Amino acid sequence: MNPQHVQDQTAGINKFYSKVYGFLGLGILLSGIVAYLSMQVFPAQVASFIQNFPLGILGIWIVEIGLVILLSAKAEKNPSLAIGGFIGYSLINGIVLAITVSYYTNASVARAFITAAAMFIGLSIFGVVTKKDLSGIGRAAYSALIGIIIAILLNAFILNSQPVDYLISFLTIIIFSGITAYDNQMIRTLYVQSNGTVGNGVAVYMALSLYLDFINLFLALLRIFGKQN
Repeated sequence: MNPQHVQDQTAGINKFYSKVYGFLGLGILLSGIVAYLSMQVFPAQVASFIQNFPLGILGIWIVEIGLVILLSAKAEKNPSLAIGGFIGYSLINGIVLAITVSYYTNASVARAFITAAAMFIGLSIFGVVTKKDLSGIGRAAYSALIGIIIAILLNAFILNSQPVDYLISFLTIIIFSGITAYDNQMIRTLYVQSNGTVGNGVAVYMALSLYLDFINLFLALLRIFGKQN
């Protein structure tokens, strides 16, 4: 392969990674700001918003799922819609995060966030630099994720077991560790497969994938090690 082509491709891949992580940073920042405002500045207004929202918090979760599906389907064809949807998801999820972290002490939240960030960075670096094909790990992790979702629903509505919740949280960490590394490798794969023609829509979709990876690692760690108020 032409050395100049390799150099140009590497530069393009790095630029694409920067774009993806730029969107990811924006999403996490927006969620953090909304979560802080929801807990510290407008708690009464947020509580009223949730109570008046159709189906309450369940309705908000449904909206979030709808946005993820929309982004998955329209990201490549409609980048502007993808960016708007990602921003909307990040803002809405800030409210959901505020509700969740309010059950835990500030110290627990900080420890879980730092630990999740350290894990995410390490797994991301591994996914970027490894020469091993992680597609098998990715497929297995996504398949296992379906089982985890079913287990969460069963435990929430039928079992109501704290030990099962801990087990699910540990498995969630293992699964999203694999998915995080795989998703980071997929950024490079998508760029190479498209011959460098990937646009903002794909970058936003990959940012959403990484956002979900990080948030799920953070919440699982918080459930396991967090001290409740």
